[in-house]
Amino acid sequence: MSRKTVLVTGATSGIGLETARALAGMGAEVVVGVRDMARGQAVVDELNRAGRQAELLPVDLASFASVQQAAGRFAAGHPKLDVLVNNAGIAVMRRQVTADGHELTWQTNFLGAYLLTRLLLLALKKAPAPRVVNVSSEAHRSGRIDWDNLELERNFGFRAYANTKLAQVLFTRELARREPDIAVNALHPGAIATGIWRALPAIPRAILGWLLPSPAKGAARVVRLASAPELEGVTGRYFNRFREATPSPAAMNDPDAARLWDVAEKATGLSPRA
Repeated sequence: MSRKTVLVTGATSGIGLETARALAGMGAEVVVGVRDMARGQAVVDELNRAGRQAELLPVDLASFASVQQAAGRFAAGHPKLDVLVNNAGIAVMRRQVTADGHELTWQTNFLGAYLLTRLLLLALKKAPAPRVVNVSSEAHRSGRIDWDNLELERNFGFRAYANTKLAQVLFTRELARREPDIAVNALHPGAIATGIWRALPAIPRAILGWLLPSPAKGAARVVRLASAPELEGVTGRYFNRFREATPSPAAMNDPDAARLWDVAEKATGLSPRA
């Protein structure tokens, strides 16, 4: 990964942090995309002290303005982007609406990542073998795209998280179709002990933290998609841990993937040529 630039979102803890550490250790310049500036700076300082190349990029995926600013700041400071890892994600127990007017989980996990990726396409295309890694989940199998209730104004619950993971796989397929020169893949890194479970009550959260594998194991699967030579040019696929897998039938619905792209484009205020 020497001389390659990698942007990892959600890199202050869990899989994102371990992914940043691993890729920096392989020689990449790692841009740490974070919402919490203090925690993000601590990660950058840690990597720099270890002789790695790292820098901070403030980005809140729940704010379109923040995503736009982050993309502009990245483009101004970097001639290319070799790898984008869309890792940041949340799971919440009750429905909340962002300042942009969208359900918080939907905007953070899907719309914000969609917007960031779209705005960084030019930087990705300047790299010789660009890759996008979308961290999804086997939870996508429980998702269902209901066009009349897309942001779950009704029946909010675990489906909110599952639907965003389904949307990520559909987005992966559509982006791969539209941009064949960018290797874009989605993966389930495994059920891992990360902060995604923070919305659970204390006791089940503690039990999961004890039972589940460490974030470093989940990150190893992300790092492989981001760096493995044998995966160069492989695109539009879904991986379960280290192996390619068949996603749910809903995740292979190409008309839905195209329609979702258009919906996200409109929601984020992008023009078709952005």
